Amino acid sequence: MLKKELLNLQYKEIELLRLKTKKKEVEREKEKLEKEFQKINNNIESARVKLDEKKKYLQELNDFIKYKQERIAELKKQKESARNREEFKKILRAIAKNEDDIIKTKQQITGIETEVEALKNAYLKVKEQFELKLNKLQEKINELEKEANTYEKKINKVLLEIKEIKSSLSEEDLKKFEQMKEKFNGLVFADISTGACEGCGITYSSAEYRELLSKLKAGETKCPYCGRFIYRKK
Repeated sequence: MLKKELLNLQYKEIELLRLKTKKKEVEREKEKLEKEFQKINNNIESARVKLDEKKKYLQELNDFIKYKQERIAELKKQKESARNREEFKKILRAIAKNEDDIIKTKQQITGIETEVEALKNAYLKVKEQFELKLNKLQEKINELEKEANTYEKKINKVLLEIKEIKSSLSEEDLKKFEQMKEKFNGLVFADISTGACEGCGITYSSAEYRELLSKLKAGETKCPYCGRFIYRKK
């Protein structure tokens, strides 16, 4: 004979398993959405980085022109105080070289500005295209986070209830219950409300069912086929 409290313990353990399974499902779905969110975000970030890098390069080219212009101004001052014809020619060649560098850099800038504009449009397009989806994903992720937290609270509540039930039972009863759980794959008590054993699945004949119901006592009556303790839900 098993105490009726053990039937309640079985209820709680099954409920705990169900809650943990649901929590894991929610967490897996959340993780899946987070990966999708990160992938989209990475695509947007990648477009932004390319744009920023090209802008930085454009700024470096403009700074280079500014530097060359300042250098030309210095050379022109040096030209006015050249000590001889050879030095004068050398300064003129340096001025010409810097002016040539400026022309080439300006031509390069024209191409880079076109690339910057194209990258800017691409970035804005990607951002606009996925921004709404990102917002929806984040909302869903937040909802799943709340749902997971709710399951966590329920799990903790059931764990406490299981602890309270176990504290009211003897070690001997609990040991016997654990042994039977192992023997019957976790289902020590089987419901027969449908006319069949919940544990082994065998359907009773009308006569068998009537006889079982007539002598049914939780923790005492067993299924004649699998040996589990049987009960009927009210």
